[in-house]
Amino acid sequence: MEPKCTALIFMISTLVWISESNETADFNVTNEILAIKQEQAILKSKQAEFELKNKQDYVRNINKNSHVYADCAEVRDNSMPSGIYEIQIPKSGSSKVYCDTKTWGGPWTVILRRMDGSVNFYRTWRRYREGFGDLDGEFFLGLYKIYALTSESSQELLVQLEDSQGNQTYESYGKFAIASDDEYFALNTLGEASGTAGDSLSHHHTQPFTTYDLNNGNGTNCAEKYTGGWWYGNPCHESNLCGKYGDNTFGKGVNWKTFRGFENSLKRVVMMIRPRKL
Repeated sequence: MEPKCTALIFMISTLVWISESNETADFNVTNEILAIKQEQAILKSKQAEFELKNKQDYVRNINKNSHVYADCAEVRDNSMPSGIYEIQIPKSGSSKVYCDTKTWGGPWTVILRRMDGSVNFYRTWRRYREGFGDLDGEFFLGLYKIYALTSESSQELLVQLEDSQGNQTYESYGKFAIASDDEYFALNTLGEASGTAGDSLSHHHTQPFTTYDLNNGNGTNCAEKYTGGWWYGNPCHESNLCGKYGDNTFGKGVNWKTFRGFENSLKRVVMMIRPRKL
């Protein structure tokens, strides 16, 4: 074969090889670009999801902190978690309360919580009337608010109890309401009891509320004697959920007679109400 032909064949082979190499390189580059674009699309999608979640959380927090709900039922119906919300209290305007949206399906308005002894419950009549404490911790909602809620619609009561060993129990009452200020917020309505704790509240049915500075009972000031505020009767009490936290002196602690008696102050107590299902 002549040298010119050989050179020509070599050049053609080289050009074909270069062309194929370029095509392979172009193919690899294209794949890399596609992979990068796919990765960018995934990242963009995740970023959008993240931003949407943040926006939803922000809106939920804004609603939680600023919206005034009709009641805890509206809080639950809007799929909001248990927590502090501002609701309309009949006869007294709006007020912040703790709504339990989960227990037994909710919606409960918590009226009393004891959990760590951080709040003093040996208080005056005025403080029990208005309410006191920390809605995130220990508190008493206030007699007037409880009266307003229970006089507006028929309510049921749930009492949750826990002792110092962590044993938990409860007692529920089919109806619960208290009278007005003129009748010293007497426990004028109390339905049938059921549960595992035993009934230690019926003893107080019809009794007015008493504090150490306003004795609405007969004779002995039970609030002063047993360091609390309650619907004391005669004898003074079978339950004393506003007693002195951690005090195991007979009758002076956080007591529920049918659950741990009078010499074992309970570790945790919650009282909450919700509209009855008629």
